[in-house]
Amino acid sequence: MDKGLPGFTLGNDQKMMGLRGTSHLELWFDNVLLEPVALLGDEGRGLQQALSALGRVRLAQVGARAVGKASHVLQLMVDYAGQRKQFGKPIADFQLVQQMLADSVIEINSARLMVLHAAWMIDQGLDARDWISMVKVQAAETLGRVTDRAVQVFGGMGFCKELPIERYYRDARIYRIFDGTSEIHRTVIARCVVKRGAALFDVNA
Repeated sequence: MDKGLPGFTLGNDQKMMGLRGTSHLELWFDNVLLEPVALLGDEGRGLQQALSALGRVRLAQVGARAVGKASHVLQLMVDYAGQRKQFGKPIADFQLVQQMLADSVIEINSARLMVLHAAWMIDQGLDARDWISMVKVQAAETLGRVTDRAVQVFGGMGFCKELPIERYYRDARIYRIFDGTSEIHRTVIARCVVKRGAALFDVNA
């Protein structure tokens, strides 16, 4: 659907605390008439077509992207912790900072492996709905925890706009909401467990 069609108008650009580099416009439809050429796929199967694509969007645009962002933030944390000194030594030598770095590595690797496994399932033509939901929850919440730790490691500078950490922190929050909230995806996972059993890594795969 192109702009300029009668009845199709753009609304407000929603201002948000994160993702400020992209526009988020309201779309208004008032008795919009479309030609047959505007139809994607078969008539009456739009929802099914949308849902079939949504899983791949969640996997790539949310899961993989969250893992990539978390990995980048972790590297910034490691670099800063090695350079920033307190009491005459790098803060990377402090055990509590080390714990934050270690937890981030563990969680990022866990989310990364889940992304790869879900992608493999899709490549095999398998039903990966429960795995995609697990990826969505794990990757989104991992990104949130990693960026939160980054603010802590950077201290006051992590809260300042002079560095990008505060922006990464703001951007990370939406990952637990868009493309299905963490709560909704936990419901999907639980229903799949009840219906089909727990989807665990298959060592024979």
